[in-house]
Amino acid sequence: MKRARVIVRARRRERGFTLVELMVAMVAGLFVSMAVFTLAKHASGFAMRQSRIADATLQSVIGFERLQADIARAGFLSSPNVVHDPALCTNSGVVGYPAALARLASVRIETILPADRSGEQTRNNIVPRRITLAGSYESPDLFPARAITQESPPVVYLEPVSLGMANINYVPTTNEAGLGRVFGTNRALRILDDAGGVQFATIASVSGGANPSITLAAAPAVQFRGTSGLECGVRGSGGKDFVNVVNIVRYDLRDLRGTAALNAMYRAGPTQDVDRTELVREELDVTGAAIAGTAELIAELAVDLGFSLFVAPATASGPLQRLDDAAVETYAGDPTGLGAGAGPQLIRAVRAWLSVRSQEADRSTALDMTPALPGPSRLRISLNPNDGDLPPFARVRTQQATIPLANQASVTWQ
Repeated sequence: MKRARVIVRARRRERGFTLVELMVAMVAGLFVSMAVFTLAKHASGFAMRQSRIADATLQSVIGFERLQADIARAGFLSSPNVVHDPALCTNSGVVGYPAALARLASVRIETILPADRSGEQTRNNIVPRRITLAGSYESPDLFPARAITQESPPVVYLEPVSLGMANINYVPTTNEAGLGRVFGTNRALRILDDAGGVQFATIASVSGGANPSITLAAAPAVQFRGTSGLECGVRGSGGKDFVNVVNIVRYDLRDLRGTAALNAMYRAGPTQDVDRTELVREELDVTGAAIAGTAELIAELAVDLGFSLFVAPATASGPLQRLDDAAVETYAGDPTGLGAGAGPQLIRAVRAWLSVRSQEADRSTALDMTPALPGPSRLRISLNPNDGDLPPFARVRTQQATIPLANQASVTWQ
């Protein structure tokens, strides 16, 4: 009997869970799994949202650094304002110059017209600007000219052994392409004579070999010292004239969906991609037309590009004046329409800002601030005003800086 009791107790110890115990354990496990899943979902969503705003911040930093560098170099080996430049060696001003060459200026700023703004910008009352810069961006060097001929069209023969040619790795038999990269067709060529006179011409073609040369367009005509009657002008030979390329660079906000190579960047479904714009850098020729193959995507999802100026007095010394809003274009507008006492030659610094948004909306309320100075104030913009299933606002990150124009720090002429 005693042994039987021991056997019963042993069997009871070996017995499994009851159905009730199993059901309780399963329900408890289900609740734990749901809690873990919910926590993981929210954590993943939070991480994705933070990743998107981090991407926007990085885009704005990288794009703005490129813009800053180009603004700082504006006017280098060019003209702050070709219309009023006292060094311009010509009998007739800019008459006969191609359109963009006749408006050549270190800095030109234009407000993007309502018809050219995206729906996103219009909906959020954003009024972006574009900026056009002129300077020698492709090369930092002056190139000595062995001779400049008076034939039609004129030909500039470059000195093949010089610092400038060495810096572009010019080797007559192996690297003729480097010459064409710097002195590209339909770009502007600046000619500096030994009297300090400056002229601008249009590059028609280049030729390499042992005698590298640049053929110029017939117009605008080159002034020669011996035939122009001016105290300036090209002597023709003797190695006393220098040339350099002048690049005209424009930064703009635009929709790039028409660019085949970038179509994959846009998503067909989400409303966030319908009105998006990007910051684009592009080079223009002397007529103002875009040069094929020079467009660069600088920053994705750019929503605003803006500028204010610091300008010097026209005739007297004194503190710099800050210009904002519409007053910007009285100095950085089309130089052919600016009167005496104003113009891009008086700009001493440019305050610029670039705003970039996150890829998707993730905030339910608007949030702006009132800045102490005119400029960017948006922290969020509206993306989905008519879509009740999505949050309506996306976060915005802005980079801004005041950039001195070292190349015209003391230019005061009208």
